[in-house]
Amino acid sequence: MTRFLVSLSAVSLLALGACAQTNTPKPVSPGADQVIEKTVFVAAETQPCTAGVARTTCLQVRETADQPWTLHYFGYEGFQHQPGVEYRLRVRGTPVANPPADASSMHWSLIEILDQKPKR
Repeated sequence: MTRFLVSLSAVSLLALGACAQTNTPKPVSPGADQVIEKTVFVAAETQPCTAGVARTTCLQVRETADQPWTLHYFGYEGFQHQPGVEYRLRVRGTPVANPPADASSMHWSLIEILDQKPKR
């Protein structure tokens, strides 16, 4: 009977220990809470894309002239893209606290248009 009680106590303690909540901090990437400023090139044409569940068009962007284009899903606040015009922009990314699952963790806005020219 004593062995049974000891075993039952041990199992109970293990079960309670497994249920205990810990306040382990979530890993944070370096600079995750910092404002970012950078220069980007924007292609003359947009591309069809899917942002979350919605079909839309996305800007094609890259940080250097020799990189491949990547899709930028949420645009830049204050920037209105004109088809057929290539741009070089200075933009600012500000972290978004608790963004929705289908949204960016950064809010991007236009600082200035550095260059714009019709596509050749």
